[in-house]
Amino acid sequence: MTGQSATFTTLPNLIALVLLSFLQVLLFANKPKKQLVAPNTSPKTMPAAKTSATTTLPATGTTLTAAQLSFDVGGLLNEVFSLYTAPNGATQKQVFAKNYSEDAIFEDPLIKTSTARDREAQFASLPAIFSKIEIMREGNTRQLKIRTLSSAELQLNGLSPSASNIIVIEVPNTQTYHLPLTNILSYIPMAPKKVPLDTVTKLFVNRETGKIVKHQDVWTKTGENLPGLLPLVGGASAWAYGLVKPLIGKGSSLGLRGAERVGLIA
Repeated sequence: MTGQSATFTTLPNLIALVLLSFLQVLLFANKPKKQLVAPNTSPKTMPAAKTSATTTLPATGTTLTAAQLSFDVGGLLNEVFSLYTAPNGATQKQVFAKNYSEDAIFEDPLIKTSTARDREAQFASLPAIFSKIEIMREGNTRQLKIRTLSSAELQLNGLSPSASNIIVIEVPNTQTYHLPLTNILSYIPMAPKKVPLDTVTKLFVNRETGKIVKHQDVWTKTGENLPGLLPLVGGASAWAYGLVKPLIGKGSSLGLRGAERVGLIA
């Protein structure tokens, strides 16, 4: 099934119904803001500064530019954001194989995964659940925030604290999820047709190989964990949710892989 299909199976509609319960909160919490310009699908390649095995890495917390890296940052971002709009899981797997390490982490405010199969299952569900996904982001790589990381930051993000060759690229973007208002969803009063999420996508990249070791989406209204949007108890509940988020990611990934095996997800 692709995101362009007008008919949706029961499972995707049920999943969309669950998502709708908190996406509506995010929809009304998001205030209109200046829209980012969609990036050119064929950006000019930034001049690459080649590194060697004897290159001295900059100190932690150092701000870098795309031109200082040995890989094409613009090309990498185009590949990463194509995952959200890809028509099926097979297309997404090609992107993962080319740009992600085998054990790369994926995390958003809802779930956290640490295996290739779980990561692929999460993204493969997108075209089955949503009729369309739009991404608006800054297309100029010179406007990106790129920096090195301290050992404490690496450890906090589930990475080896000795991995001094890891950098993080932070990409502000707006992800708009178009909901399939068919079947059971059509009976929900005032159900929105689309949900825009202001997001910062953090890509933790091995600067020597250009491979992503962690991909994290942080929603502006929730922070790193979904309960962060709750008043008063948001901080404590978000911390607690962060502890169980890997279990939620594993459980949902197993369910999605089962749906894929029986043909509910392409």
